[in-house]
Amino acid sequence: MIELNNLTFKYREDEAYALDHISISFKKGDWTSIIGHNGSGKSTLVKIIMGINESYDGDIFVDGEKLTEDNKHQLRKHFAIVFQNPDNQFVGATVEDDVAFGLENLGMPRDEMIERTNYALGLVGMSDFKNHEPHRLSGGQKQRVAIASAIALQPEVLILDESTSMLDPEGRQDVLNILKKLHGQLDTTILYITHDLTEISSSDKVVVMNKGAIVLEGDIEEIYKNKTLLRQSNLKLPYTMVISEALLNGEYVTHEELVDKL
Repeated sequence: MIELNNLTFKYREDEAYALDHISISFKKGDWTSIIGHNGSGKSTLVKIIMGINESYDGDIFVDGEKLTEDNKHQLRKHFAIVFQNPDNQFVGATVEDDVAFGLENLGMPRDEMIERTNYALGLVGMSDFKNHEPHRLSGGQKQRVAIASAIALQPEVLILDESTSMLDPEGRQDVLNILKKLHGQLDTTILYITHDLTEISSSDKVVVMNKGAIVLEGDIEEIYKNKTLLRQSNLKLPYTMVISEALLNGEYVTHEELVDKL
């Protein structure tokens, strides 16, 4: 689906690489979590994929086609992104208007626009709020609307850049449950950017970044087994990992399995 080949980027010439020769591919339909502490390069990677930063070296391929100056706008129509602060994405007077805004920009016929808007709001459980003002919603509800706005565009790739970091624990879990539901129902590739190891349990693949480089990649079990490298990457281990390390000789277990063993 997306392939990055030897991608490098610096914010300033005299600084270290923000992205240091990154080569990786993201498989169609997979949920890939990219995890790292602040400054690891994960958000820079997203900005380059989305075209926010364009002064990079290396190649990006989308469905086997190399991203160029001529086709970049067309190829990036495959992508939609949800940012950290949903307030920065709201433009409509109501929830319904906001979700429909991107579709209006595409010149979509009104009947199809209404159908897509209603479908997207239904997927995220916000149909009853379509006439509400977005800024009066709770944090978790706002992020649901932001996800609905992205889903309405029917993207092949949905990118979420620290989309739960401003939410309380209940709102964070709410959003993660919705993404799990969407991943099960839609053939959408998810790129999930986070600094929190507790948020990656639904991932098909995990990529760990540190100092602009990929230091580890694999499935959940492979990632969780490498506690030393996770700590060296300044990532906080989930409580279940700390307990299993202390009591179960570092054996990888899920939260439910840990409860059973204890």
